[in-house]
Amino acid sequence: MHHHARRPLLDWIKQGRLAPDRLADALRLAELPPAPDRWRQLFDRLLLLLGCLCLGAGIIFFVAFNWQGLGRLPRLGLVELPLLAMLLVLWRVPLSEGARQGVLLLCALNLGALLALVGQTYQTGADPWQLFALWALLLLPWAFLGQSPLLWTLSWLLGQLALVLYWRLGMFDLFFSFDEEGLAWCLALLNALLWLLLWRLPERYRLMPAYLPALAAGLGVTLLVLLSLFDAASPWAWPAWLLWLGAAYGCWHHSFITGLAMGCLSVIAVLLAALGKWMEPDVNGFLLLCIIAIGLSVAASHWLQHQRREARHDS
Repeated sequence: MHHHARRPLLDWIKQGRLAPDRLADALRLAELPPAPDRWRQLFDRLLLLLGCLCLGAGIIFFVAFNWQGLGRLPRLGLVELPLLAMLLVLWRVPLSEGARQGVLLLCALNLGALLALVGQTYQTGADPWQLFALWALLLLPWAFLGQSPLLWTLSWLLGQLALVLYWRLGMFDLFFSFDEEGLAWCLALLNALLWLLLWRLPERYRLMPAYLPALAAGLGVTLLVLLSLFDAASPWAWPAWLLWLGAAYGCWHHSFITGLAMGCLSVIAVLLAALGKWMEPDVNGFLLLCIIAIGLSVAASHWLQHQRREARHDS
């Protein structure tokens, strides 16, 4: 955050819009680095979201634990009444941004619990993937109206979970078989397209952080490469993996160290798997692989520290 907020000020200096000797004053006005009050606000928001998560889980576990002792109406009431109360609070009570996001998260959890409760009580016959797909779709209007990246992200995760559960049913066959390789390709390509879309959009129009689908796409292509090492998988896995590594480095170079760390982890996993297949190790061979893993991790750590120092130097 510090790096991204500081760069526009440096660009203003290069353009002559800000005198170099006023940079310190501009940074102070922009609260860079953040003041102690900003850190307190951050921790307050994190604790608020964690508290809402615990409340939502508590309602679900309470109903599940007392399932036998509660009738249909009490079960539905214990889930519906808090949901209606929270919607009323969102409608009528002015809330801070952090409190509003926390209440929206609690509503989203209660909505999922209500869908599961209705399906279990009335035995609708719906498959699990339908529950998660419906949950994700019902969250979209709330995420749009509430301008909540948290709900957009939750809906994205639920949609992928629904796709995974539906894929395993193998109900129809289009372009490829419904196996693990096809699922990895589907998730990797969908997340890569979403990453490209979010990356091209202006930051104020991004519904969710762009690095989340990017990391998911990286996980998908890494699994494809690992599958190709041990099974007869598609030969396009390796080019897709190298393309993702290049795109990740180009997008996150000197800016998003966590994404670069994900790339390093992917490279280490592929190298170790390739060495393991080539060596067919015994006990001593596994010890050697552990030593190699430590060496690669140390090298990656030094490279990431170098990237971080260059980022600070550029800023």
